[in-house]
Amino acid sequence: MHQMDAPAIYLVKFWVKPGGEAPVFDWLDNGHLADVVKQPGFLWTRRYRLVEPDGEGWPAYAMIYGVESLDALNAYFESEATARYATEREELGLNDLIKMDRNWGVQEFAVNADA
Repeated sequence: MHQMDAPAIYLVKFWVKPGGEAPVFDWLDNGHLADVVKQPGFLWTRRYRLVEPDGEGWPAYAMIYGVESLDALNAYFESEATARYATEREELGLNDLIKMDRNWGVQEFAVNADA
């Protein structure tokens, strides 16, 4: 399997309010991302800074998670961990600093440069 191959992906596109980067990325980088990848069925995650901000000038990012299956992802959505993350965002005041759009699906086709 190619390093970033995964049967399914979970894509979280998000925007961070200017000036809110420190608390958002502190939460993400110092526990949240590593904890998500430890959930059953998760294989890896990557975060990207996107070029285009939103209409209000909030910088855009995307996190892509590789997952073993949609069943594993659905189990994650119903897990205690997902509820805990929502509580953490609320308690840390992050909900006022981020806007999120979530999508997921299964791999249909792939071409690797080394093929």
